[in-house]
Amino acid sequence: MVNGIGGSILHYGTWLRRFHPYHFKPRTHVIDKWGRAALPESSTLVDWPISYDDLESYYCLVERIVGIAGDDKNPFIPRSQPLPMPPLRQFRLGKSFARTTEKLGLHPTFVPVGTNSLPYDGRPAITYNGFTSTIHSAAGDRWHPGLNTIPQALATGNLDLRTHCRVIQVNTDRDGRATGVDYIDASGNLQTQLGQTVILAGYTFENARLMWLSANGKHPEGLGNSTGQLGKHFMAKMFSDINGFFPSTIFNRHTGPAAQSMIVDDFVAETFDSGSHGFVGGATLSAENSGLPLATARTTVPPEMRRWGSGFKEFLREWQHLGSIRIQPDALPYQENYFDLDPRHRDRSGLGLPVVRLTYDLRPNEDRLAAWMEEKSEEILTAMGAEMTWCGPRFTGVCSSHDLGGLRMGEDPATSVLSPELRVHDTPGLYAFTGGAFPSCPGINPTLTMLAVACRAADRLVERLKRGEES
Repeated sequence: MVNGIGGSILHYGTWLRRFHPYHFKPRTHVIDKWGRAALPESSTLVDWPISYDDLESYYCLVERIVGIAGDDKNPFIPRSQPLPMPPLRQFRLGKSFARTTEKLGLHPTFVPVGTNSLPYDGRPAITYNGFTSTIHSAAGDRWHPGLNTIPQALATGNLDLRTHCRVIQVNTDRDGRATGVDYIDASGNLQTQLGQTVILAGYTFENARLMWLSANGKHPEGLGNSTGQLGKHFMAKMFSDINGFFPSTIFNRHTGPAAQSMIVDDFVAETFDSGSHGFVGGATLSAENSGLPLATARTTVPPEMRRWGSGFKEFLREWQHLGSIRIQPDALPYQENYFDLDPRHRDRSGLGLPVVRLTYDLRPNEDRLAAWMEEKSEEILTAMGAEMTWCGPRFTGVCSSHDLGGLRMGEDPATSVLSPELRVHDTPGLYAFTGGAFPSCPGINPTLTMLAVACRAADRLVERLKRGEES
């Protein structure tokens, strides 16, 4: 995990996808389609306080700022503007996946990505080679905020960017209003920065951790936690891979990044009847180009194989014949899945501050979902020509880079931490721009929605500042 501003957006696969319109009303969708009894008893699923229509113009805005490459053929995604660039080039595994899923009546599309298929905004197009197959590029062909928005903000003279600093507390006045922060500067000195408005913009865990660490007489359980909601409703993705061995096919997966991918949204769409299969939720299925020998050595091997010895070495020599389908599932929020401050363990910063403790496990609903998606993926791989298929682990661990919830947004302070504008309910002047605000966790990459939600909140904050409502 990267605990910088914006979390880990420097190191990501650049998948920037929209949620489907119904994803903003997930509880209503489940109850209307299958009844209240379909929801697991301890699930705390709720509808979002904002809609797809509220975000559509912000989706378009972010897509233009980033420069997203993709096609407009996804039948489940309504859009008012086309994507700025055509998709990245096709690849062998993707072609086979697309042909096969189309024959099965599905709708394969190129994943929308923040990697340039053409020169865009002064940045070059991708060059397809082994050095672009990881999740980072020094060429400037993969968007991150350091390439345009941060330099543009610095150029205005209105941004003072202080690097190698660590905020350790949000300060509040006697009325409980945020007044600034204490931070350790690059030289290790304690500094105080006053502020009329304070925005937390780190990763899910660090935002919440800072709010707990800022507890005071007015907020004895931490900022935003007056109703005990901080850290609750936590959700994380489990990225399981279903592998296939294709003895007569060489995939050349070293020739490009994971941004070169094909997806099918059919099993995460509103039309997918998951209830008839015994679970609530869905998943994206994808075929990705990136696959190098070292990464192959870390993947799941066939069940009868040991991870050492001559057999394992021979397996690795066949890495060009390995193709996989990745499952990105929905994750429901549950009462039992949450995070808080660890009562014993401390960080290594020299300050001895408590670290975050996670309590999380797969629930029966998610196990049934995973089993069904595994079977479907093996069916697709076999139809693609795989001689043998095998499944990776279902529980792939929290801290997946898709860690959502814990700072749920909603209209009611009794059941949420943030307002729909990302204001902390019980701490005037404090905001948290974070995926922790998400009330649900669809099986779709959250980064684009996170950016759109933040843009919407920023617009509303600017209007309130102009009207003097933030003083």
